[in-house]
Amino acid sequence: MIISSFLLNSLGYLILVSTSPFTTATPIAANVSPSSSDSWTLRSTQINTTSFTSEPYVANGYIGARLPAEGVGLRIHPAIDYEDENGTQGWPLFSLRQTASIVAGFYDQQDTTRGTNFAQTGGQQVISLLPTWTSLFLTVSPNQGDGPSATYKVGVPLDHIKSYSQTLSLRDGIVQTTVSWSPFKATNSSTAAAPTGSDLIQLKYTVLAHRSRPNLGLVRLDVSGLSDGQKVIITDALDGAGAQRVEGEQAGKLDTKELANAIFSSVRPAGIDSTTAWEISTLQLIGGKQTALTAVDVPESVGLGTDQSTTSQSYSLTAPRGGQLSVFKAVGIASSDAFKGTERKTALEAAQNARADSWDKLVSEHTSAWESLWSEGGEVVIHGAKISNTGKSVLDDLQETTTSSLFHLLSNVRQGSENTGLGDNSIAPSGLTSDSYAGGIFWDAETWMYPSLLSLFPDYATSINNYRTKLLGQAIENAKQYNREGLLYPWVSFRYGNCTGIGPCYDYEYHLNNDIALAQWQYFLATGDKAWLGEKGYPIMKGVSEFWASQVIKDTRSGNYNTLNETDPDEYANFRDNGAFTNAGAAITLRNSIQAASILGLSHEVPSKWSDIADKITILYGDSGNVVLEYEGFNGSTPVKQADVVLLIYPLEYQVRDASADMAFYAGATSPNGPGMTYSIFSINSAQLSTQGCEAFTYLLQSSQPYTRGPFAQFSEQTTDVYADNGGTNPAYTFLTGHGGYLQIWTHGLTGYRSRLDCFYLDPSLPPQLAPKGFTVRGMKWQGSVFDVTVAGTQTTITRRSGGNAKACVQIGDRNNKKGKYQLAVGKTLTVPTYRSDLNGTLVAGNKAQCALTVTSDSSTAPGQYPLAAVDGSNATYWRPATKSPASLLVDLGKVQKIKGFHFNFNSIPPNSYTVFAGSSTKTEDMKQVGKVDKVKITAPYDPQTASIVMVRLGNTSDISLAQSIQARFVKLVVEGALTHDGSNNGATVAEVVAF
Repeated sequence: MIISSFLLNSLGYLILVSTSPFTTATPIAANVSPSSSDSWTLRSTQINTTSFTSEPYVANGYIGARLPAEGVGLRIHPAIDYEDENGTQGWPLFSLRQTASIVAGFYDQQDTTRGTNFAQTGGQQVISLLPTWTSLFLTVSPNQGDGPSATYKVGVPLDHIKSYSQTLSLRDGIVQTTVSWSPFKATNSSTAAAPTGSDLIQLKYTVLAHRSRPNLGLVRLDVSGLSDGQKVIITDALDGAGAQRVEGEQAGKLDTKELANAIFSSVRPAGIDSTTAWEISTLQLIGGKQTALTAVDVPESVGLGTDQSTTSQSYSLTAPRGGQLSVFKAVGIASSDAFKGTERKTALEAAQNARADSWDKLVSEHTSAWESLWSEGGEVVIHGAKISNTGKSVLDDLQETTTSSLFHLLSNVRQGSENTGLGDNSIAPSGLTSDSYAGGIFWDAETWMYPSLLSLFPDYATSINNYRTKLLGQAIENAKQYNREGLLYPWVSFRYGNCTGIGPCYDYEYHLNNDIALAQWQYFLATGDKAWLGEKGYPIMKGVSEFWASQVIKDTRSGNYNTLNETDPDEYANFRDNGAFTNAGAAITLRNSIQAASILGLSHEVPSKWSDIADKITILYGDSGNVVLEYEGFNGSTPVKQADVVLLIYPLEYQVRDASADMAFYAGATSPNGPGMTYSIFSINSAQLSTQGCEAFTYLLQSSQPYTRGPFAQFSEQTTDVYADNGGTNPAYTFLTGHGGYLQIWTHGLTGYRSRLDCFYLDPSLPPQLAPKGFTVRGMKWQGSVFDVTVAGTQTTITRRSGGNAKACVQIGDRNNKKGKYQLAVGKTLTVPTYRSDLNGTLVAGNKAQCALTVTSDSSTAPGQYPLAAVDGSNATYWRPATKSPASLLVDLGKVQKIKGFHFNFNSIPPNSYTVFAGSSTKTEDMKQVGKVDKVKITAPYDPQTASIVMVRLGNTSDISLAQSIQARFVKLVVEGALTHDGSNNGATVAEVVAF
C-alpha cells in the first residue's frame, strides 16, 4: 500500500506511481515547503516566505491568528498586480493578504467595498483586523560589540537560517517553529567567515489560541546556543500595522501595579463607536535561575512602524550558564461584541490569570480541552492508513485530509451553549484564518460546514443556528423592506444582518433562506428537541415559508407557481427565472414547515396555500425529458460554476425524474474553475445512486486532493491559486467550506446517513479502493444516542455506544438486503451488508478493466482528472493529461486474462492518435503493441443544431478488435494530441478504457 516513487509535474502536482493499489495526484503548490507528517502532526522543513498557502494559523473559535513562516509576527504579501486585483485577498475587499489577527464578530461599518453585488447605497460591514499579537522578537549584538544588532523577525535573511522546522498539531492546534539562526553570517558561505556552531542560535517559538480560555493567546520563545553571560534583548509587541479597517486606536504600557511587564492596544471597528477590542500582553520569564527582566529601549533592528495601535516593550536579559533562556507572552483579547462594558477588564484578567499560572499548567489545560473535544465528539478513521514521514499512500492522504478537515472546522467555532458573542458567531468561509470574503457569513455555513458538525459535534453546530436566531428580527425587517411577508436573510451577513450591496436580500440568491430553514429542521431531526423547535427553529422555517407564499407567482393556465429574477448557486447565471435549486428548496421548506407545525400542534395556523405551492412549484426539464434545467432558458452549452442542480439529490432529497441523468449531464457542464466543494456532492450522490462502477471514489479524490495545500493540509478555494490560470479568482484561504463538503462524503455519503425523525437512518456503501477494511465514523449523534459506524468491504456494523435506557431505532435503506427498521440497545451492534456497486457488473459488458485497483500514469494530469477515472465505470469522469504530448495510462487487470478487443470513450476531446500495448508484465520485452489508431475519428461531432439540447451525451468512441485473442495482465494506452479544443493546453479526455 506504499507509493514508491513520485513525479512532480509542471503544475506542481505530485503524481503517485508504482506500487499503490490505485493512484492519483496529490496537490502541492509548486513553491510550498517540503513536508512530512505523522497521524496528528504536520511539518514543514524548508522555510518559504512567499507562499500564503504554506502558513499555519492558531484559532479557538473566538480569536485566531495566521502565522508567517518565521513563526511569529506580521507578514503582508505584496500583490502581483494590485490595480488588476491579481494576488490580493479577493472579492469584495481585494486587500493584500496578510497574517491576520481576528476576533469573532468584529465587523465595521463603511460606505463601500471595492467589490460588490448590488449598489452600496446603505453602507457595508466587513471584518476588521486587530493589531498582530503574535510578535515576539530576539535581538543580539555582535560578539565584539561593534556594528548594528540583529533581530529575528519576519523578513530575516533566509541565508542566515541553517535549519528549519514548523509544525502544526491537529490534536491540539499548537504551532511550533524551530530555527537555527546565524545573526551576522550567511550560513551558505564557504569562506573562513562562515558561521560555526558557536555562531548559531537555536530559537523555538510555540504559539496557541487557548481552547478553554477563549480570550487568551500564548506565545513562547525558547532560546539556546547563547554564550554564558551573553546579553540579549526580548521585545514584546502588538503591531498596529496588522490592524485593518479600525479607528480610535490607543496603545501604551500598563502600570506595573496593574500588571507587570504589560502593554496594551485597543481599537474600534471603523464606523462602530460602540464596539472596542482590547489586547493586553504581559511578558514573563520561565525558570527560576534566570535573570530578571530589565526594560530598555526598543532596538532599531526590530523595525516596528508608528501606527497609533502599535506598542512594544523591550527587555534586556543575560544568558545564564548553559546559554538558554525561555520567555512567554500571554495576550488577553476581548471585544464588546462578547463582553459589552467589560472588554478591558476581560482582556486584563485573561492576561493576569495566565501570568499567575505556569506555562505548563496553561498548556496542559489547553491540550486537555482538545482531548475532551476529540473523545466526547467524533472522528473518521480510515482503516489501512498508516501515516508516516515518507512513502505516503493515497489512504494516508485521505486520513490526513479527513483529520485536518475536522480540526479546521473545530478551530473556527465555539460551542453554541456559550454566551452571546461566543456561541453565536457561525463560521465564515475562511473562519478566523483570514479576512477572505470579508469574514461574512454565507450559505457555506449551513449547507457545507453544518451537516458534519451536527452529526459529530452538535453543540458546535448550534453556533450556526444561533447566529441566524440572533438576527431573526432584522430578517423580518428585511422582508418588510421589499413588501414581502415572513423574512429575508441577506446573501452575505455580518454585524446587523441587513440588506447591503455585497449582501443583497432581494432579486438574488433566495435559496440561502431555504438553506437556513433546512438547517433548523435538520437540528430538530438530529436532537428531537421539540422545545427548541418551537422557540427557535420553527419561527425561522415559518418565516421562510411565509416569504415564499408572498413571493411566488401562480400561472393561471397551468396552476404552477413560478419564481422570477433570482440566482441559484451557479453564479455564472444571475437574475434568472425558476431556478431549480431555489424552487425545489422552497418546496422542501414548505413541506418541512407543515410537518413542524403539526408536531407543535400549530397545524391550524398553516395556510392551505403552502401545500399547494410545494406540490406545484415549477421544476423544468430539458427537451430529452429527464434532465432538470438549472433555470428557465438554460441550454446544453452553458457552463456551470459549481454544484447546483445536483444539490436537489442531496441535501434536499427532492424527487426528480432521473437523478442519475442529472448527475451525468452536470458533471460535464460544471466548470473546472469552480470552488472546492462541488465534487463532494457528486461523490455523495454517486454513493447513493451508482448501480455499477466506483465513480464515488473518483469524486472523493476530486473533491479534496486538487484543493489541499501542503504542508498543513488546508483547502484552497481553487484547484490552482494562480490568478491567470483559474479564471481570474483570488481563492479564499483557508477554505473551510471545502473542508466541510469533503467531510460530508464520510458522514453522509458512504454511510448513507440522512436526517430522519423516527430513526437513525443509514444506507452504507463502499468503493473497492477502500475495501476490505473500509472506515469508521466514530461518535455519530442522533437524539441522545451515540453511534460508531464501520463501513467495511462486505458488511457494516452499527454500534450504539451510549444513550438512554430505551432502545433506539436504526433504519437501513431499501437497496440493502437487510433493509428495514431495527431496535438497538446501548452496547449492542447491528450488522448489515455493505452495498458494493463495483460488484454489480460493468457499464460495458465484459469489461475486465472496470474499477481496476492499480491505474497509473507517467504523465502529469489536469487538476482532478486522475487516471482511475478512466476505469471507474462512468463516462462522466475522465483522465486527462496536462499537455497534448504523448501520455500513457497503465491498467493492471489484477491477473492474466483473455482479451479480444478494446473500446475507448474519449468524451468530448478525443486524441489525434492512440496506441495500445498489452503484456503479462510491465517489462519492456513483455509489453507488445496490439493496436494503433493514427487518425482518430470524431464520432460525436459538434452540432450547432443540437448543442443547446440538455441531454446526456455518449461522447466520442473508438474500438480496436484483435484478430486473435491475447493473454495479458497489463494494458497501456498512449494518447497524443487533442482533436477538439476547450481553451486549455490540456490533452485528450479518456472517460473509459474497456478491455473485453
